[in-house]
Amino acid sequence: MAIALLLHLLAATLWVGGMFFALAILRPATLTLEIPLRVGLWTHVLERFMVVVWVAVITLPVTGYWMIFSGFGGMTGLGHHIRFMEGVGWCMIVLFLVLYFRAFLPMRRMAKQLLIPETGLYIERIRKIVRINLILGLLTFAAAGAGRYW
Repeated sequence: MAIALLLHLLAATLWVGGMFFALAILRPATLTLEIPLRVGLWTHVLERFMVVVWVAVITLPVTGYWMIFSGFGGMTGLGHHIRFMEGVGWCMIVLFLVLYFRAFLPMRRMAKQLLIPETGLYIERIRKIVRINLILGLLTFAAAGAGRYW
């Protein structure tokens, strides 16, 4: 149970923390760059971050259900906060899959072809989905930290 919890917390922290860093720190810092440089930077950053998120997307459900079935005795009797985390987690995963296949992969293709305006449009789509997922991730952290007291 301790290993599952540790892996779960690490995966969630890296995913949500990465989204926060991208939106609150990196994005404002890149606004001073010329557009081709900004697009190149975002392409490289997102390529690396997608690997982290794929690991999180696999780790979170595996460790979550591991804890549910080995530590909490199964699905019956779970607290509302755990069911909330499960539901929001699946929403985040679905949004990530949409982001990856419908925005990131086309963005990367456009960037390799040096189609800067088109790449920028996909980066904007990614930003919107990341903003939603960041809010959902922060709500999930709130449920994890304080949910048992609700």
